[in-house]
Amino acid sequence: MTGLQEAFYIIGIVFMGVMFILIIALVAAVFVIRSKVNKIQYAIESKINTVTSIAEKGGEIAALATGGIVRKAKKAVGKRR
Repeated sequence: MTGLQEAFYIIGIVFMGVMFILIIALVAAVFVIRSKVNKIQYAIESKINTVTSIAEKGGEIAALATGGIVRKAKKAVGKRR
């Protein structure tokens, strides 16, 4: 082998090794980013569920309060007659 051919082989082997390491690092980065996005999504969904349940309970309380007011109004109207 000539010196130039040997140099190209060495450069090619080094390049392939570096690219292989970069691909492995890229795949690892994708998995790390994916797990962080999933954690953020879970946190947002849990907060939305909490707000939804609070809103539903607030609606139930308002309905109960309105029912109580209606009963009191019926009693007041009934007493007038």
